[in-house]
Amino acid sequence: MSEAPPQPLAARERAPVSRPARLRTFRALGNPAFRRLWLAGWVWYLNRMMEMAVLSWLVLELTDSPSQVALVGAFRMAPMFLLGLAAGSISDRFPRKHVMVSTQCVNLTVTAGMLAILLFGDVAPWHAFLTTFLMGSAWAVDFSARRAYFSEIFRGDGLTNAISLDVVALTGSSVAGPLLAGTIIELVGFSGAYALMMALFIIGAIMLLTIPGAQSLRSGQAPVLRQLAEAVTTLSANRMLVAALTITVSLNFFGFPFLTMVPVIGRDILGANAFLYGVLAAAAGIGSLAGSIVIASRRIRNHQSVYSLGAASMLAVLVLFSLSQWYAVSLALLIVAGFGMAGFATMQPTIAMQAVQPEMRGRAMGAIALGIGASPLGMLFVGWLAEQMGPQQALALLTGTGVIVVMLLRLFLPELRGQGR
Repeated sequence: MSEAPPQPLAARERAPVSRPARLRTFRALGNPAFRRLWLAGWVWYLNRMMEMAVLSWLVLELTDSPSQVALVGAFRMAPMFLLGLAAGSISDRFPRKHVMVSTQCVNLTVTAGMLAILLFGDVAPWHAFLTTFLMGSAWAVDFSARRAYFSEIFRGDGLTNAISLDVVALTGSSVAGPLLAGTIIELVGFSGAYALMMALFIIGAIMLLTIPGAQSLRSGQAPVLRQLAEAVTTLSANRMLVAALTITVSLNFFGFPFLTMVPVIGRDILGANAFLYGVLAAAAGIGSLAGSIVIASRRIRNHQSVYSLGAASMLAVLVLFSLSQWYAVSLALLIVAGFGMAGFATMQPTIAMQAVQPEMRGRAMGAIALGIGASPLGMLFVGWLAEQMGPQQALALLTGTGVIVVMLLRLFLPELRGQGR
């Protein structure tokens, strides 16, 4: 029987190779295709984190309104809900390399437009909202295509290791991105930050072009709408995927909106300037980076427990962060919250892709993207609450409720404890 083109890569990855234990963490980097994609991912993730930090601080400076800052995050994440399943269908239907390159072209165009406005125009909050919505749309498509590409070249524990290293890149960038953004804003302003982002997008696009163009596992050439209908029917019957989706929705509604409150709490409660805000915004990434490296170094047997308990622990620590009045304590708490975030972020795509057949993996990630689309609602809600009762009280209420919801889900859904099929 003939093998599909990407399978020799997977076969090489699965071949038994004697490696020192200390190199186990980075074993997926032995695959040339993954190594190039991983390096390109660092550039893309760095820009993504920089953009979120820059636009949040920009809107805070322009409006002095917590709810307006929350809109930055809402517009960023809304495409995950609007385009999630469609993006998954696209990544199953077309070569994933082409899809990823196309998203970077969109990012480059949008970044150039925002840079021109900052240099020559009269910037307004709606420019930030439109920019982050367009970048979020590109991210929604890339999210499904990138992780589905991993499943073309890895299987089993190798896939877990590859996703862990991708989360290392994501979380490492979440450390460097806000730090870099805050520093550049202080030194040369918002236009300088966007000039750097544009240069990085060019580098990332060039790196993506060197990746082998593995063929996507196309599920026929049925019309896209029919594919989407079939995907909804198939995925909704998959108990493991549905269970994973409930945690994704919960953490994105109750947990990740904390990102939109960090600049408000940092400036108005903790007295931070742009640089110290950048440090604070990077703190969760520091913890998540460390946690992702630990996960990449080990064989995880119960992915579901790491996933659900990681989400619960992140929410619990965020409750403490929301009550802190001291910058150093707040910084430490966000680092600890990052450890829980690592368990959630690493196991999420692993569980989703292992729950379905290879030809459905793009759409499985699209379903997860749909769940991530719950975050705009949480961001809008916490922004409204912050206007009514203050940012700390609003975040405490949201994340405290989240802890209860996630633990109840874990109690009633055995799949989240690794006991279901």
